[in-house]
Amino acid sequence: MKLLSWNVNGLRARMEAVSRLVADLHVDVMCFQKVRTKGEFLIQVPGYMGWLGTMDNGLFGGVSTYLRHGLHFDMEAQRSDIPEWLLETGCINVLRFDQFILVNAYSPYAKTNNVEYIKIRQRWNYELHDYIVGLTRQKPVILCGDLNIVVEDIDAWDGESVKNAGCYFPWEHRDFNSLISQANLVDSYRKLHPDGRDYSYFYKNSPEYRLANQGFRIDYFLVSQELMPFVDKSEILTDIIDTTNSPLLLEINIPQYV
Repeated sequence: MKLLSWNVNGLRARMEAVSRLVADLHVDVMCFQKVRTKGEFLIQVPGYMGWLGTMDNGLFGGVSTYLRHGLHFDMEAQRSDIPEWLLETGCINVLRFDQFILVNAYSPYAKTNNVEYIKIRQRWNYELHDYIVGLTRQKPVILCGDLNIVVEDIDAWDGESVKNAGCYFPWEHRDFNSLISQANLVDSYRKLHPDGRDYSYFYKNSPEYRLANQGFRIDYFLVSQELMPFVDKSEILTDIIDTTNSPLLLEINIPQYV
């Protein structure tokens, strides 16, 4: 099973790139963040069914998830149990598969020196933590998306992962580590690439920064510990340079999908 996650910063503007990815990779599930589809519901992607698309509510651009036609997916197993405030942010989709729960999320950026945005991120961290921990009591979880945190020094080209700025705040690290620990999640890219220095975000999508590999890793596929043995690939598609964030690809072969 192939899953793609991408902060597209406007899905309509990325449709050509999405078409290329579909043709080249034949992905089963596509999770998009910051789709920016204000005034409409789901943009059509040929060969895929849009599911749980969230309209842009003005702040964060919304998320949407697409399933390949023919992929086994039990409609009757779906239910809406996302906490009201999390749902209202427009930053989360949840899909229940037979053997795991998929969460497509965009963690709101904690703008430095902006109290409102910092409070939103702090509440997001708190509510997402409790919700994800609760989901893991039901089934294993795959959490993907732009989580807006540089977790380790190796995830920053300049070797700094903690400072007083959005994506780096010490409290963001405490919250993230608590989520990882209590939900028993694994950073799949770092597990498979312990010394990897691929980055998913490049400031202003600068060609100069990309050529010099001066980026940051802020996008993730976090998987429940019990799923990790089935993960064959977790990669950052750094050759896709259409916007500031590069897509992520996860290949997981749980026996049912072999």
